Amino acid sequence: MAQGGNKIKGPVTWQSVGLLVCVGGGLVGYFNIVEKERLERLQETKLGKSVGRPDIGGPFELIDHFGRKVSDKDFRGKWMFIYFGFTYCPDICPNEMMRMTQILKLLDEGEHTKDKIQPIFITIDPERDGPGQLKEYLADWHPRILGMTGKPEIIMKTGKLFRVYFTKARLSEKPDDYLIDHSIMFYLMDDQGNFVDYFGKSLAPEAIADKITKYVSGTSDDNTHCPNSLVNNMCVCVSVCMYTRMCI
Repeated sequence: MAQGGNKIKGPVTWQSVGLLVCVGGGLVGYFNIVEKERLERLQETKLGKSVGRPDIGGPFELIDHFGRKVSDKDFRGKWMFIYFGFTYCPDICPNEMMRMTQILKLLDEGEHTKDKIQPIFITIDPERDGPGQLKEYLADWHPRILGMTGKPEIIMKTGKLFRVYFTKARLSEKPDDYLIDHSIMFYLMDDQGNFVDYFGKSLAPEAIADKITKYVSGTSDDNTHCPNSLVNNMCVCVSVCMYTRMCI
């Protein structure tokens, strides 16, 4: 029987209790620090503090493939994953849409990315790509990809916001007989509409999905960013539908 209430008999001693309290407090402190650092990295990703990045993106108002007016503000709370292309593209765009679908399937399985990504296909060929054409075209790809179009001047303005290169390459004198040379990039915008990174053809779908997961979860670092995203004067490699390459 303990005397004076000051002693603990058996394997448990005041020293072991004190050690347990210290260890427990240390673990709580450690996990608080880890969580604080994760939130700081996530905030830096959103604000673009890490490195000076190009001024890409901005407000836009377009028409989706259901015929509804939409703007960038409609996607607050979602990370926009954007591709610029056109439905009459013979090979490049179908390949990129296949890659986008693969990326989205990987992200749909992720704990941090499920239901947080809004994929968007913005046409650079508004004369031929109306809402109906976009809806029919996108039916072959991931069901959540939202197609967008608009008046030519609006598409031109939106393309400039994202530094998208595109120009018509006419094949004959017929008005609708043309292809469009264009840059090939996926753009990632955070849940407040700010530019985070872009991904070119050299990255595999698995690598892109991994980078997006790190951004969304707040575990990214300077090594996560694609190299060209970190400079103000962006050099964009352009793969053209007519099998040429150029740099702008």
